[in-house]
Amino acid sequence: MEFALMVGGESLRVRSPDPALYLAFQRALNVSYPEHSEFLSWARANTTEAQALEFLHKARDEFNSETGERRFFIVTGDGTAIIGCIGLKPRGRNRYVVGYWANSEHSGKGYMSAALTQVLGRFPDATFYLTTSSANLRSQHLAVAAGFVLIRVHSQARQSLLHGVQDTYVYRFAAKSRAKKSPQESGRTVVS
Repeated sequence: MEFALMVGGESLRVRSPDPALYLAFQRALNVSYPEHSEFLSWARANTTEAQALEFLHKARDEFNSETGERRFFIVTGDGTAIIGCIGLKPRGRNRYVVGYWANSEHSGKGYMSAALTQVLGRFPDATFYLTTSSANLRSQHLAVAAGFVLIRVHSQARQSLLHGVQDTYVYRFAAKSRAKKSPQESGRTVVS
């Protein structure tokens, strides 16, 4: 799957994993490590070329699998930089858990919000969930900008050295506005 979009006059492409992008992928991860390390357990201080290439091969294989995570890479129009990545993990019954990360060199320009909205819109019968830390304000803003609604708060569910004890926020996005909601989701946020 691949499609183009324009955001703020910039031409972008959203595409499936391509090992040919390994150098751009490596750069995006290494440049963004300070921001990623706060909230993403998989972040590394230094991703090598070999690691980037291996990951993209694995991501391509998973993308084409029924049960694997589908990662969509947001790439500049000229293909020289990766803006970010959106992952959809299938959870059965047409539900997905969404994850994303942004290249810090390109953050704050609306690229991820536009791409996330476009990707989710291509699955009109699906329901999407995502979780984020109460300390991760950028992730919360992106979720809301893309149309997710906060449905649950798990109090004091996380802890890190940098942010201390944090809540976990659970968001939901139903591509069809008339999707059936559970009692907890029908108009109020549940705190547990």
